[in-house]
Amino acid sequence: MSLSIPEPAVSRKTLTRTAGSLWLLVGVFLLVRGLGWLSHASVNHWLLAAAGLLLGLLKSHFVLSKIVRRNLDRIYSLSPHKEKICVFAFQAIQSYLIVIVMVTLGILLRSLSIAPDWLVLIYFTIGSALILSGLRYFAGPRDGIENVK
Repeated sequence: MSLSIPEPAVSRKTLTRTAGSLWLLVGVFLLVRGLGWLSHASVNHWLLAAAGLLLGLLKSHFVLSKIVRRNLDRIYSLSPHKEKICVFAFQAIQSYLIVIVMVTLGILLRSLSIAPDWLVLIYFTIGSALILSGLRYFAGPRDGIENVK
């Protein structure tokens, strides 16, 4: 009798939606955190928030869209003989390390004596970029990648 541990497997569509949902969730979290600094709003804060949204749009288009494309390519090329793949494969292993570094940097930023103006800019830039890029996961595979269930 062999003991078999079931793999938490899901369809590729579910996997891409999981990735997109997490990017959206983190983006919303960062924007909400940034909004907290806007509660003592000066014109400067609002201008930096607007600049952060614009920078987020640019970051999403020129940087994160490439990462989303690579993730989608990777997800749809994983184990082509399987209908379902492990739920934790929504990110490459290296990406989990990047997440740890980013969370650590976020904690470090808040613990330093950085003016709220700059925190608004940083959080709005990253938050809006993650939201815009996270939406790309919901479009699914393109560019000749086979749409596997």
